[in-house]
Amino acid sequence: MRKRFSFLVASALVPLTPAWAQETPAQPKQESAVGEIVVTAQHRSENIQKVPIAISAFSNETLRQRGLTNIGQISSFTPNVDIKNTSGFAGSSQILVASVRGVGQNDFAFNLEPGVGVYIDGVYFARSLGAVADLLDLERIEVLKGPQGTLFGRNTIGGALNIVTRDPGKDFKYAFELTGGSFNRTDVRGSVDVPLIGDQLFSQVSFSYKRRDGYQKRIAFPGVIGTSDLGQFRTAGAPGGFDTQGGENAINLRGKLKWVPSARFNLLISADYTNADQAARPSTLIKTFAGPTDGTLLAAYNGCIFGAAPAFICSNRGTVGTSYFGVNTDSNPNNNRLPISDALLTGNIDTSYARGSNFDILKAGGVSATANLTLTDTTSVKSITAYRALHSRFGSENAAAPIVVNDASFDMNQSQFSQELQVSNNALNNRLKSIVGLYYFMEDGDLTDSPVFAEGLVQVYGYNHFSNLAFAAFAHEHFDVTDKFGLTFGMRYTKENKEFEGFQKDLNSFFLRGRGVDPTALPLSPAVLAILPDPTDPTRVYPVGKNKLSFSNVSFKAGAEYKFSSDLMTYYSFSQGFKSGGWTTRLLDVISPPNDISQLTFRPETANTHELGLKSTLLNRKLRLNLAAFSTDYDNMQVTVYNGLSPVFKNGGKATIRGFEAEAQAKLGELSINGSVGYLDAYYRQLSPGVTFAASNKLVNTPEWSAALGGFWRHALANGSALSLAADYSYKSNVHPDAENSRYLQSGNVGILDGSIGYTGRDERWSLTLGVRNLTDKRFVVGGFDQSSPGSVGFVSATYSPPRQWYLTLRVHD
Repeated sequence: MRKRFSFLVASALVPLTPAWAQETPAQPKQESAVGEIVVTAQHRSENIQKVPIAISAFSNETLRQRGLTNIGQISSFTPNVDIKNTSGFAGSSQILVASVRGVGQNDFAFNLEPGVGVYIDGVYFARSLGAVADLLDLERIEVLKGPQGTLFGRNTIGGALNIVTRDPGKDFKYAFELTGGSFNRTDVRGSVDVPLIGDQLFSQVSFSYKRRDGYQKRIAFPGVIGTSDLGQFRTAGAPGGFDTQGGENAINLRGKLKWVPSARFNLLISADYTNADQAARPSTLIKTFAGPTDGTLLAAYNGCIFGAAPAFICSNRGTVGTSYFGVNTDSNPNNNRLPISDALLTGNIDTSYARGSNFDILKAGGVSATANLTLTDTTSVKSITAYRALHSRFGSENAAAPIVVNDASFDMNQSQFSQELQVSNNALNNRLKSIVGLYYFMEDGDLTDSPVFAEGLVQVYGYNHFSNLAFAAFAHEHFDVTDKFGLTFGMRYTKENKEFEGFQKDLNSFFLRGRGVDPTALPLSPAVLAILPDPTDPTRVYPVGKNKLSFSNVSFKAGAEYKFSSDLMTYYSFSQGFKSGGWTTRLLDVISPPNDISQLTFRPETANTHELGLKSTLLNRKLRLNLAAFSTDYDNMQVTVYNGLSPVFKNGGKATIRGFEAEAQAKLGELSINGSVGYLDAYYRQLSPGVTFAASNKLVNTPEWSAALGGFWRHALANGSALSLAADYSYKSNVHPDAENSRYLQSGNVGILDGSIGYTGRDERWSLTLGVRNLTDKRFVVGGFDQSSPGSVGFVSATYSPPRQWYLTLRVHD
């Protein structure tokens, strides 16, 4: 009964949603008709209403009207989709944490594959770090929901974000934007198209510069800090730097060269570069657990400085090499240290006492070559060759404390090469549309973890090297049995080989000290040497040696659709998704036996999804209405959970996800109305051995309800100019950013209101827009780090959403 009621509610709310993308008037004489949306979700250009897939699509014009500048912001208008740019204990704001219909990934580590694939102009972005794409000179964004493994391949078990940028035009043209706003915001964006050789060679250059101060201020601690070892530990960068957090300072460049020597062949060369050097994402300390009965690392720290903990725990702290045992109770007041307590809370989510790491640096870029060759009137070949690389360093004092409580910094380097070959063929008078292809992917990189806890009681130094090699062959066939009835079948074979070598250490050997062993008292006893992965290095905790895993999978897709008319279609589909396994790399204690790497591996995850949908264009093309209901069996879910101090990765178990979504767009004269509603009933039906969180817990980043309602009104004035008004309201019910569903980190039910007013000159060559995001100044948790349980660090910190912000944009184009 509950599900029937939910479906009726969705149907009642539907006259409104964001199915906005590249729109070209299907019937030019009907100015009040909704435009046609063209997508490439099936690797060919098609009307979105003819594609039997649940898709939300956004055009460049729609993004501009709503003041959206990065890909994460579109989730407010997309049902059953949650996208953030913050990940747990990571200080970077450039990590894409995407979840579609309850399937995704909320960790950034190199050993973890994302659950939602990001593709820009057909090129796969393998890492979630660096995937928060700037919306620079786009043609459209397509959000494909459900497993997309047949055509899009790697790690699209939840869905895919297909981003298409604009190609060079045949005529000279330009467009520039200048935006100012809250927190000293300064954005400059532009693009120039320059034809080089007649109708054969065209070029384009696009750029953006974005700068904004952070919305969280670092302030001085009002008390006495005393002695601190800040800056003396091995980290990815120096402490301090910025006096705010949550700011932005980035440059994005893209250049394209298109060669069209004949009607049968064209070649597009594209290169892009991103350089960001900005403050870390905000972090607010919520609570500390450092009392004598809390059993946390902070309690051990307090015990050390007051002489209540065993002396061997507090002495010779790795790279520092000094003891702070009893410093607050000896006769020297000059060596006192600041105790950990709730006195470190500022009482204001927009201020922090932190002095430690505060940097978010990224240099990333790539080049691709896309060639299209028409062999016959019915057969064509497409080749996409691409190379990408990134280097990133980021760090944050997660506990937002004036001393080192949890200063976590990271250094990642990655490079990838991919080659895809697609052959498209139409046969049987275009009734059979076929795409077959091959895909090759090679990736290499390293990640160094450098977290420091409790003024050096634990000092992690974890260098890890990875390499991935993947190959796939795929086929996607669509056959129109009749003019009304069609069938779809797809299959993809995937083979992946992975290599990993981990060198993680605790430079203070805290796990040995906890066993009553002094790691500096050499020689170590035979009993101690027997538990060490490397008897020559008592700081090493990760098993010695290079590790290899190999995975293979065959995924299927099958479906059928029936066209009641040219404006009404229903469809059913079954699709499978696959994401390979790997290794947990974060380890703070030895395992037994010490080099049994099998204890640290996790299995691949799979998803089987059934979907029933309806696509319609109604009321003389004044209303577009799309509905979908789905059910997913999600097995071997890969989740990040905490084992004491350390976030580790393991298979959480099996889940069932059921839901529906409705999207619509209506055109009423000068007014366009969009809206959506989505519902998810997502629950664990079985937990893996050793997984301790409750079976009733919510899946990560999975709201039960999501909805949006927006309108855009454009009124032509007598002098040929135009006035426009836009308003958007989005709603998401309570979301948990962590697998344990921490009561401190849940978002609560959230509604956000945005609005803008614009004026366009009579020649339509310039426009001015004044807008406000988050008009009601709603603040809520978007991520965080819960280290409250015994055996953990002993604090909870959270990242809050940005406050209300205004902006003013001037746009000029030819």
